[in-house]
Amino acid sequence: MSPADTAGFFTLGVPPERYHLPHPRLGLPVILLIRRVLLRAFELLREQKYNLSEASEDQVTAALRSTIENNLRQSGEVQGFNKRRFETVIRQGQWANYDGTRLTKAPDLFFKLRDDESEPQPVLSEFDGLFIEAKPVDSTHPAGSKYCDDGLIRFVRGDYAWAMQEAMMLAYSRDARTIAGHLVSAMSEATRIDSLDTIQLPEVCLMPAAAACPEAEAVHISLHRRTFRWLDGKGPATDIAVYHLWHQC
Repeated sequence: MSPADTAGFFTLGVPPERYHLPHPRLGLPVILLIRRVLLRAFELLREQKYNLSEASEDQVTAALRSTIENNLRQSGEVQGFNKRRFETVIRQGQWANYDGTRLTKAPDLFFKLRDDESEPQPVLSEFDGLFIEAKPVDSTHPAGSKYCDDGLIRFVRGDYAWAMQEAMMLAYSRDARTIAGHLVSAMSEATRIDSLDTIQLPEVCLMPAAAACPEAEAVHISLHRRTFRWLDGKGPATDIAVYHLWHQC
């Protein structure tokens, strides 16, 4: 379906002068806070003897979401992450893509900071937050075809996080798969450089809070050009930075 086919059937709900694109960056402190939340959720699952090595993608993601929402967001155990600062964490909710030709795109997880009612921001509230796409990476789920071609590309083509400047890929890594050994080589293939419009291959984030730990690799960041145009005459989409979190499962 082309954008012309959706004319009269899709609306963002507010006039163009009420919002700006792109939305402001969440910022590295927020990204690394959410990483701490994910690390603690994985730790709690291990304490519960959850079978991370054999669970499916949906099973792991559902377990993570339940642990984060029912435990960590309520308890405030991870400093800075609580129900006063963050809204309900959503798993596989439904969002429209950038031009409304797809109305049921379903990213794996969505984290949203609570709006400051005293200082309303000129953003599209439903699209303002951290969109996360999760993928297993192992011998039957290659970093190229599954992680990149079925996951990462969704941020590049405007399916997810199209109003944002940042997004996150979360890998459930098995069979000793690593970013340096598998993801970088997959993304370096000529056809994938083009399809992902890669400006910067994954590079290590040098912040101490992004460092590797026994259960997870260091945070890596890649940069991608987006070639679609925003609606309402907002111009060409800006580049997007994607944070790669690979957790050993």
